[in-house]
Amino acid sequence: MYKTESNRITVDVSDLDVPATLECGQLFRFEKTDGVYTVKSGEHICRIYSDDKTVAIETQSVDFFVNFFNLDRDVNRTKRELGRFEELKPALESCGALRILHQPLFETIVSFIISANNNIPRIKGIINRLCALNDDVFPSPAQIVAMSVRQLDSIGCGYRSQYIYDSSKICAETDLLNRLYAARTSDAGKLLMTLPGVGQKIADCVTLFALGRLEVFPVDTWMLKTQRVGKETEMQLRARLMDKYGAYAGYAQQVLYYYNAILKAKE
Repeated sequence: MYKTESNRITVDVSDLDVPATLECGQLFRFEKTDGVYTVKSGEHICRIYSDDKTVAIETQSVDFFVNFFNLDRDVNRTKRELGRFEELKPALESCGALRILHQPLFETIVSFIISANNNIPRIKGIINRLCALNDDVFPSPAQIVAMSVRQLDSIGCGYRSQYIYDSSKICAETDLLNRLYAARTSDAGKLLMTLPGVGQKIADCVTLFALGRLEVFPVDTWMLKTQRVGKETEMQLRARLMDKYGAYAGYAQQVLYYYNAILKAKE
């Protein structure tokens, strides 16, 4: 349950686990200082803090962040649906009300191109520097096209600079972004992979975190390490777990990632 005011959203802690949601690898534009999270998305910003009962989200963009945090989705129903799988129970019980975010599409595409073969502190640094070039707002496709590849190099994008520039140019000059919103899930993945620098894993992340298609299961090194059976390829693992977990495969992937890569690493 949640309620909104002019500059605040209040959510029951049973409906939003803030650390699990923000630190499960789906978002890079956030910082934590003295227990308070600051989250940025597009031109919007919010501050989040919580106690034992409630989460407070302070923002001038209330409607945006209701949608961003998917607060109208019953996340506990999703957990109950997945709770019939015994192997998921430890992760589900440890992650609280982890939510799949609904992020801006173009921002998610570029962020995950930057994430390729990269670590989270460096990804966050590059994205912050990219936004700093545009008054701390994530740039549009046209704004990135107005930059040079050399400028992208200068903020640390490396070999990804050309991919980001070329993908931005396609998004600026075609209707690809609109087509993605309307496309079926499998077709959306194929469209995304026409962009330079976007392979299956990045396409799945964008489809899950921006388009809200919970049936996709992104395969990263942690999934290969913890979920692989025998000598399965990435695509075989992906197909098996998408078939097994069905409409909530993407949610299963996120709780498995957070449980194995974040929580266990702290033990």
